[in-house]
Amino acid sequence: MRRFRPALLVAIAGILGASVLSACNKADAAAGAAAASAAAKPATPAAAGTTVALTASGDSLTDSTLIFRADRGRLLGAEKGTVWVVMISDFQCPYCKTWHDAAMDNLKRDYVNGGKVRMAYLNLPLPQHKHARAEAEAALCAGTQGKFWPYSDSLFAHQAEVATLATVQPLLESIGKQLSLDMGEFGRCQKRDAIKSLVESDIQQASKAGVQSTPSFLVGDFMVQGAVPYADFRKAIDTALVLANAAAKKR
Repeated sequence: MRRFRPALLVAIAGILGASVLSACNKADAAAGAAAASAAAKPATPAAAGTTVALTASGDSLTDSTLIFRADRGRLLGAEKGTVWVVMISDFQCPYCKTWHDAAMDNLKRDYVNGGKVRMAYLNLPLPQHKHARAEAEAALCAGTQGKFWPYSDSLFAHQAEVATLATVQPLLESIGKQLSLDMGEFGRCQKRDAIKSLVESDIQQASKAGVQSTPSFLVGDFMVQGAVPYADFRKAIDTALVLANAAAKKR
């Protein structure tokens, strides 16, 4: 996930029709408060020639290697994928879980596994979710061992339990053991400043892209916000694929 270059992020309310989004918002005072509005809000256009970088920089060689492994671990799909889908999410956000449970397997089946779409995950742990940042760091560390996506699945599966915990570390370790991670490596990774910096970089990049709530998605040149129904999400992807294929034919 070295670079993501959106030509222009545009609203797609016309594509998604009257669907209503549900999302966890930065401004919410309590966890799980909904931010209800149109299915896709206008996104801030990217300045001409700019890139949205999805990696941290300025690290030592060792830190750079760790970041590279963590970054690669949260990619899904073949490099030939025509369209990028970048998911901006928070493991404690109930609407992120709603979308994950309803749409993720379908997205992989219909688009990722067939090579049409390449997917990436960007962390946006919201301040009202006290364990979300630790979960994000743990998932990235699992990704350095090739287990980011199954670890993410487990975090969403345990979301209700996480909300009751005073400390989340025992659960994070339990999930790691269930996935047969090298627990020594996993523990050392969680303590590294490089991983904490990568999460902070994610937050900054999400802000630069105009993201204020989770889940949000960069689908090709579109921004989709909220846990929209999968049928509507497909419309966004299909439209992005048509545009990408048309652009490729003009080259």
